[in-house]
Amino acid sequence: MKQNYDKKFISYALNLTKKNLGKTAPNPVVGCVIVKNGEIISTGVTAENGRPHAEKIAIEKVADKKIFDGATLYVTLEPCSHFGQTPPCVDEIIKNKFEKVVIATQDPDERVNGEGIKKLRQAGIDVVCGVFEKEAQEINRGFFKAKKTGLPFVTLKLATSLDGKIATKNFDSKWITSEKARQFSHHLRAINDAILVGANTIRKDDPTLDCRIAGLESFSPKRVILSSNLDFDSGLRIFQTADRIPTIILTPVGTNQCVGPKPTNIKILPFTNLKSALQKLCASGINSLLIEGGQKTATGFLQENLVDELVWIRNKKIIGNDGISAIGEMNFSKISEVLNSFSRQEIRETDEDLIEIYKL
Repeated sequence: MKQNYDKKFISYALNLTKKNLGKTAPNPVVGCVIVKNGEIISTGVTAENGRPHAEKIAIEKVADKKIFDGATLYVTLEPCSHFGQTPPCVDEIIKNKFEKVVIATQDPDERVNGEGIKKLRQAGIDVVCGVFEKEAQEINRGFFKAKKTGLPFVTLKLATSLDGKIATKNFDSKWITSEKARQFSHHLRAINDAILVGANTIRKDDPTLDCRIAGLESFSPKRVILSSNLDFDSGLRIFQTADRIPTIILTPVGTNQCVGPKPTNIKILPFTNLKSALQKLCASGINSLLIEGGQKTATGFLQENLVDELVWIRNKKIIGNDGISAIGEMNFSKISEVLNSFSRQEIRETDEDLIEIYKL
């Protein structure tokens, strides 16, 4: 029965995380449920921008702290044990005399990484770890990859015609996919820390790259432009809106820094190769990155094996061989050499589109 309780309330805590998914970077999003005698007495989820933490929020909701004596705290990630911008959550848990703590997964952050669990057990608290561990790690997949590798979790999204084209020969691309598919694309923007496109996409399409889902407009991801030069028209919409949405230009080392726009919120990061570009983004607090194209950008990241997830949205339209392909030349001469590392995980359908999700 107790094991069933553990699964039930960790599952509930995992569902809570969806409320602020994509809003807490660079911190992970965490759900917390406090239970006594089989009944929920408080809940919490990591606040927007990462603080306060979920445990602190759930504890502070209850006026009479005596009720925590003998209660169980369920949390989707190991409570922090170090002093950062906030005191350790384990100290709050110990101080309030919880009897048991159930944790979905250990925190990969080297400042925690089992120390929170150790400290709780040393205080005499019963600790269970590993309940729905895979699910908890999937929710914070960007955080886990960033902590383990120094790279963000990268999702490449392609929106194409049935025959794999992203535009006509004249670069006309509005709209290849349907309204429902575009809403899904905005959902992807909302749950990622940043969105990246190539310079040609900025110059040809003049996009804002924001999130246009009602209620999430203020949580548009950071915008990243990959460009070999800084010769942009400062009147482009992405620069006109840089005062409210942080914008980064990734440019090769040695690029003339005196050319191009100088809006307030533009940050220029030099890089030596695509992997180093991702390392720079990760170091700046970006745990998850959505790449939306165009052809050169998508091809480059695929060639360097830097994509963790591929989301391919295909509409029923057919453009033809003179259209612009989603992926450019990969220079494979043999079938045995081609990129074959992705596995299809999911298929979704709208009225006009097929959404396929592939993962490594």
